[in-house]
Order: sequence, then structure tokens, then C-alpha cells
Amino acid sequence: MSKLAEQRLSVLDLAQELGNVTEACRRRGMDRTSFYEWKGRFQTQGFAGLKDQPLIHQNHPQTTPAETVERMKELALVHPVGGCNRLEAML
Repeated sequence: MSKLAEQRLSVLDLAQELGNVTEACRRRGMDRTSFYEWKGRFQTQGFAGLKDQPLIHQNHPQTTPAETVERMKELALVHPVGGCNRLEAML
């Protein structure tokens, strides 16, 4: 079992035991927003939902192509006060 996932589960268990989410988060050093994120993932995915998810791969379909990034850098150097909208129009 993942130690981090076990820690997240312990906060969920403590909140249920105390009947107080704020106090459980305070005792375990977790913010309430994270608590509810982990609680939702635990409810839908079980213990596996408490583990860290893999990072988005570099070849994600919405990744900006390297050629476009390089062209934007070139344009930004030539037109440093152009702003993003103007640079986009120049592409």
C-alpha cells in the first residue's frame, strides 16, 4: 500500500470518527479543499483513488507543437511589446 494513500485515508477516517472535517484536517495538516477532492476520489475509485495520478504525458493531444513554440519565442523577441493577441495574429 502507498504510504501517501494511507495518510489520506487516515484523514477521511478521522473526519468520520470525529464528525468534524475541519478538525480532522487541522490535526492532519490537510486543507478542506484537498479533503473533499480525496473523499470524492475514494468514493468513486476506492483506495486506488487516493494514490497520486500519473502526470500528463508530454505528447498530450493538446500540447502546442514545438515548431509553434519556437516561432512564438522568435516573434516575442522581435516584438517584445506586442502582447499575446498580436503575436498570435502574426502566426
